[in-house]
Amino acid sequence: MRYNRPNTKYHGENVRFSWVDEDGGTQVLCSDTIRCWFDWPHYKVWSESPEDETPSANQYNGGGYADFYCYRLAETYLLRAEAKYYLGDATAVDDVNAVRKRAKCQQLYTTVDIDDIVDERARELYMEEWRFTELSRISYCLALSGKPDNEGKTYDKEYLHEDSFWFHRITNYNNYYNKDTGANIRGRKYTMGKHNINWPIPQKAIDANRLGKLSQNPGYDGYDPNVEKWETWEEAVADEN
Repeated sequence: MRYNRPNTKYHGENVRFSWVDEDGGTQVLCSDTIRCWFDWPHYKVWSESPEDETPSANQYNGGGYADFYCYRLAETYLLRAEAKYYLGDATAVDDVNAVRKRAKCQQLYTTVDIDDIVDERARELYMEEWRFTELSRISYCLALSGKPDNEGKTYDKEYLHEDSFWFHRITNYNNYYNKDTGANIRGRKYTMGKHNINWPIPQKAIDANRLGKLSQNPGYDGYDPNVEKWETWEEAVADEN
């Protein structure tokens, strides 16, 4: 990937995090790496906005409306491999290898565990999926299946806020969110807690329910384990009266 804005010193150069200046010093090219560097690849294909007639003039980079694929064949293979793993079907390895063969990989799996499947998703679907959302979903499915992860750990769907595949994985493979890196942007330290597998219920949504009380998710301000929760949709409907 290269910078494509004309008449700038970086035009035609590879996209990079830092630059060596004329004095030999290292210059970081953005002041806030959380917002300006890490989270930038929101899309792979640019689609012009029909409502924006002069995108280059106003420097709007959000893109427009267009039909994009929801699934690719490779992702379908990986979803089926995941389902097979939960069912204890050893042919899950064939689905993962089908993706690798298409990519002309020389090394193929003989067996796969859930980590292998998640690794392959990272390689195949880079910049195409929201990783947190997928790892949260997989954590729930893995807990429902009762199958272990690559280290033999099993999880309980009722206590994912205390221990989950998502948290276990980012703790093992990520040196940022769970390590004291000293990163502090605008008074915030970017760390993750086990309970962050669930997002908080917006307080305005809780306040808007005047005839009932919504339960906040565990780990967030306002959480009360004594708040009664519905177990079925029929209970929710009955509670409307």
